[in-house]
Amino acid sequence: MAPPKKPIEERIAALSRPDEPHLIWLGRMKNNRPYLKGVGNPARHLLAVTDPRIRVRNTCGLCNCIEPHHYKVIVETPFKYDDAPPPVWRDPRAPADDQFTQQERAEIEGTLQELHDGTLTREELEEFPPAPHVLEEILRRANVDV
Repeated sequence: MAPPKKPIEERIAALSRPDEPHLIWLGRMKNNRPYLKGVGNPARHLLAVTDPRIRVRNTCGLCNCIEPHHYKVIVETPFKYDDAPPPVWRDPRAPADDQFTQQERAEIEGTLQELHDGTLTREELEEFPPAPHVLEEILRRANVDV
């Protein structure tokens, strides 16, 4: 019986080494790009890109670099009559507040204050939840703050 697979993060860490300012890929290359079986380009995993309509391109010029900050992420727009909604991707390299609009930030802060004051319970929040990514941030901050 084969041993269980290691988590992807461990596999990427074992097959790469830091070489400031790059993260050099020591594993297999396919078409002159880093390649990990079952994952594809490991930089896609480091950037949390799961949608095939989202492309990643190396900008540093070193073909075996997988440093996330050295990649440009291209979110392709659908064709004119395509019914699929545009792909959603939140940049893990950006600070958490940069991912929200000013209105969403105000909603997060207001809801956190209400949770802290006790004027809003978690059950009431989940009964009429805000947008999923806003709710996720509220719950993440509430667990940190409490």
